[in-house]
Amino acid sequence: MAPPGGDLEPDDFDFDDGDLGNTSVGMELFAAQKVPDYPVISRIGGYEILGRIARGGMAEVYLARQREEDGTVQHVVVKRVLSEMQNDPAMLAMFVQEGQVAVRLFHPNVCHVYEHGEDDGMTFMALEWVYGVSLRDAIRRSSPRGLPIPVVIHIFSKVLSALEYVHHARGTDGRHLGIVHQDVTPHNVMMNWTGQVKLLDFGIAKKSGQGVEKGKGPQGKYEYMSPEQVRGKPVDPRSDVFALGVCLYEALTCTQLYARGGIPATMTAIVEEPPPSLEKARPGLPTELDRIVRKALAKDPAARWSSAKEMQAALDSWLVANHHVVNDQRVSLALGTLFTPAEKSPLPPQGAQFTGTLAAMTSAAAERVLAGKPGAHAEGAESWTESFEHSAGGSEPPPGLEIELEGFEDDASSSAPATFATAPKRDGAPNVERGQRPRWRSALVALGAVLVVVLGGLEAHWLGVDAPALAALDALFR
Repeated sequence: MAPPGGDLEPDDFDFDDGDLGNTSVGMELFAAQKVPDYPVISRIGGYEILGRIARGGMAEVYLARQREEDGTVQHVVVKRVLSEMQNDPAMLAMFVQEGQVAVRLFHPNVCHVYEHGEDDGMTFMALEWVYGVSLRDAIRRSSPRGLPIPVVIHIFSKVLSALEYVHHARGTDGRHLGIVHQDVTPHNVMMNWTGQVKLLDFGIAKKSGQGVEKGKGPQGKYEYMSPEQVRGKPVDPRSDVFALGVCLYEALTCTQLYARGGIPATMTAIVEEPPPSLEKARPGLPTELDRIVRKALAKDPAARWSSAKEMQAALDSWLVANHHVVNDQRVSLALGTLFTPAEKSPLPPQGAQFTGTLAAMTSAAAERVLAGKPGAHAEGAESWTESFEHSAGGSEPPPGLEIELEGFEDDASSSAPATFATAPKRDGAPNVERGQRPRWRSALVALGAVLVVVLGGLEAHWLGVDAPALAALDALFR
């Protein structure tokens, strides 16, 4: 796609096939990604925790490993309720509901939940690991040009296929589950590096026909809510169709449709502003796609596509009519050109060292973090203290000041749990992490370093030291 205000060129609708008319792609791009043999830093429900992938307001997400009896290894994601949320009945009920809903869904474009339960007071669920990137990140990285239009339409066709299945899913007893996702956003659409598309996060899913409970506000990300969802009225599958229309508009224009910088203004725009024109936002976009998006964004549910299946058929018809053939490899190629090999790492930088509010760490990781050795913290990575900032007790320092390993073997194949014991605090002694100074001592050290740099600079000026040498002196004390 072209930058805003510019006309689209023919190549914006397809890949550049080069001078010979054929795209040459190295097949190693589509090979299975090798996962490093990360050390085990904790265990939950029989899963080896390898490192933290991300953290939200309610839960932390870890890359985990499950070893089968035949010696094979399966990598999964373990999602665990934050310690401080464990005693919040509403949050816990939402988390448990997500597990109960998703564990019954089996579709190639739905992220599957293998199990949910509790282990040693921790509520968790084990999910399919989608080793890739979210649609949100792909849109941001591809802006302002955007992903190739046929690839975008293919991705949304797959999401609509997932929604159609979810909307008509039945339980083991044959009864209709009546699920409405309610949180269809670019954040909750993932593409793995081999090009498969997955819909995830059923944390606020509702039964069709339900509205907002009395005394509660609407749940979900406001920018992607349907008008009926904003008003707290009963929702049905057409509410998800509206949300996907908002996502499709964003993917095609690289612009958030209803983001207004505040919740009241955003909700007003969703309810009152007429469906926008794709062609006005990005001149040159196909007229048929403009029609499809406008219909999905109708304020009246009766004027929208009647089902996800109907909207999917419209998108697929556009692909066929314009002779576009898109498969997983083509999606993989589009993503592969946007992200570097380092960005495709299974764990984020230093992720294998952080357990968040989990107390267990490998001895090697603990020593690196506590000693502050080079490489222990990547640029932009949070410190170990920050990774515990939401642990029980709020401002209390993280556990493990005087670290004592109990029954721990630094071996990925060991079944012994890894725990840390906090030594009793001596009376009158501040409970400070090993390798850290009390705040007053740190402040004095910092002040001394500043004085050294200032005095050194004055001396350098008097002695005629050149600028590079002065810069080196300054860097020495930074």
